[in-house]
Amino acid sequence: MRITRAFVLPLVLLAGLATACSGSSGGSGGGTPTEGGTAVFAEAPGTQPNWIFPFVDSAHNSGYATGDLQQLMYRELYWFGDAKGSTGVNTTKSLADPPVFSDNNSKVVINVKPYKWSNGETVNAKDVVFWMNMMFAEKANWYGYVPGQFPDNVKSATATGPQQVTLQLTDSYSPTWFTGQELAQIAPLPMAWDKTSDSAAAGSGGCADDRAKCDAVYKYLFGKSKDLSTYATDPLWQVVDGPWHLTAFDAEGNISYDPNPKYSGPDKPHLAHYKMQPFTSTSAEFNALRSGKTVNVGSVQGADLPQKKASEKLPATNPLQANYDLVPAYGWGWSTTLLNMDNPTFGAAFKQLYLRQAMQQTLDQETDVNVAFRGYGAPTTGPVPVNPDNEYVTASERGAGPYPFDKTKAKGLLTGHGWTLQNGAMTCTSPGTAPNQCGAGVTAGTRLEFSLQYSTGNPAYGRIMQQWKSDAAEAGIVFDLKGQEFNALINDISSCHGSGPTCEWQMGFFGYQQYNAVPTGDQLLLPGSTGNIGNYDDPQLDKLIQATLHSDDKNAFAAYEDYAVKSLPGQINMPLRTYIEVVDKKLGGVAFPAVQTARSPEEWYFTK
Repeated sequence: MRITRAFVLPLVLLAGLATACSGSSGGSGGGTPTEGGTAVFAEAPGTQPNWIFPFVDSAHNSGYATGDLQQLMYRELYWFGDAKGSTGVNTTKSLADPPVFSDNNSKVVINVKPYKWSNGETVNAKDVVFWMNMMFAEKANWYGYVPGQFPDNVKSATATGPQQVTLQLTDSYSPTWFTGQELAQIAPLPMAWDKTSDSAAAGSGGCADDRAKCDAVYKYLFGKSKDLSTYATDPLWQVVDGPWHLTAFDAEGNISYDPNPKYSGPDKPHLAHYKMQPFTSTSAEFNALRSGKTVNVGSVQGADLPQKKASEKLPATNPLQANYDLVPAYGWGWSTTLLNMDNPTFGAAFKQLYLRQAMQQTLDQETDVNVAFRGYGAPTTGPVPVNPDNEYVTASERGAGPYPFDKTKAKGLLTGHGWTLQNGAMTCTSPGTAPNQCGAGVTAGTRLEFSLQYSTGNPAYGRIMQQWKSDAAEAGIVFDLKGQEFNALINDISSCHGSGPTCEWQMGFFGYQQYNAVPTGDQLLLPGSTGNIGNYDDPQLDKLIQATLHSDDKNAFAAYEDYAVKSLPGQINMPLRTYIEVVDKKLGGVAFPAVQTARSPEEWYFTK
């Protein structure tokens, strides 16, 4: 699950970038398609990619690095989503045929298509095993690792032919979940990377054959990825199987790509060049869009668009009509403020459901959507996004959810559980575990005064935080707001697991955590998951999540979703912005698929 920042294109990983959006397309598409030309994409402030190695650790788990950098060059085994809104396997863009499950869904056969690396070698079964061996050896360094799941649920990964890999699993698993969540993580690695030094021969590291040798290879590649200044010049990173390779890169986000001449996929680039241009502020990007001269694809904030109703996809007028089409797109993830369950001061309080309910009831999502977002967004009531409409949403997530905005009820919940308003903040005056007391571990004198860190860059998020602070104060909940750039915030909170000085953050909002194809809770909520940033643990929730992993029964998924909606598992639901993308009227082939992490500039073309 990628971490992404909710006011810009996904995205992360999450992971985060969020380019995972609904099945929408833009650009006139009119006229005659041409070959060549340079398309420029506008990066939102503070979202510059900063990690090239596709085996991503938690500290670098950003959808921006994944979708704006890695996946343009290093393809994952399976690609999901298309311009029509599908969330399933995109068989055309995937590096392998659809997986074949057998033996009561405990065996998976993967047939790898004979794509080519840019050095002329074939993408083959050994490259997949290289990745799997790295995963077995370095699972603790993988952003999506969940104890008991990938790769723990794989007994063996064997090349059973030059282009075939067979996985023997430890149990019977849902083919939908295993494909959309587990197999979606695999990115074949070239033999040119299986080494431990620049001067070593390709394959000499031995990781592709022996996982015991992977640690040294991993340390070498991780160290190389730290040096952003060499991304476009180091021969190592020029070995690609995707449609693009880097020609220029700097840490500020000025990035240039040219087509990979050896790319063997069906969607070869039409453009001669693709560039990414950073901006220091959303207003600077909007000014560039108004000029219509330097940017071909970007995004526009609600503050720069006419007010609209939340139910409407687009505003009545387009302020960029002269040069651009507006295209609505939606984030495929869960937008929340995370609570640190291990915080030494407030962890015990955060574990009390009544407190999470009270905090949720002080958040006026309807006002946030209509005022801060100006109609470009939707409330979040649970783990599954309601836009675009999809097969996973249950009735429990429709409407305002079980905890609509109500400051009076929020205050009543607190006073009914042993809290008294003292000097502007609710204070625990009745510690203990009785129904009318503060709850296990909450000490007398604890005051509901929290540090709330949030991602800056979009003025709308500052307005939402200020509104929440004001409303929560009326219920005796006090927030000390601390705005930070996205990358700095992620570094502060996502690398923390357990107790100690590095885990003293209390509440954090960076946008949303982006799903792969299936919006399950395993990577986000199961104990030990690197995506479970707040270390939430609920045995009943764990049981319900596990049921979704072993069956395609929609009732199992609904049971998990309904429970998560009611239990607010370690987080407070936040409104999710609707992205409004802008696409040059002379540019065709641009789409924003629902679950696709990466953009696909190889499909873009200018018209005449």
